[in-house]
Amino acid sequence: MKKRILFPLLLSLFISSFAFAQGSFRLKNGNLLSVGKTKSDIVVVVGAPLYKDVLNEAVDIGNGDKLVKTEEFTYKLKGSIGGMYIVLIRFENNIVTSISSKQVDRL
Repeated sequence: MKKRILFPLLLSLFISSFAFAQGSFRLKNGNLLSVGKTKSDIVVVVGAPLYKDVLNEAVDIGNGDKLVKTEEFTYKLKGSIGGMYIVLIRFENNIVTSISSKQVDRL
């Protein structure tokens, strides 16, 4: 009976931790960059980006268009697994909405 309860619980924890890991990047020093942090949190940890792209997208909320400030920062950072990574961090209204990375040697 305990196995029937324990297995689904462990499976859901594994899946949720995997989903969280998709929106994050761990630096060599152990710091974690993750979705939901502010732009100032990121800049304090990793400094100024190599490249910054500012976009403005209109979002229809039913009573006219509301402007959402969207920015993308590009970094070259050392990852916890080893090697250098190109890390793209997207902000919407100064909050991290996505983080993607690609190992430099594998580009």
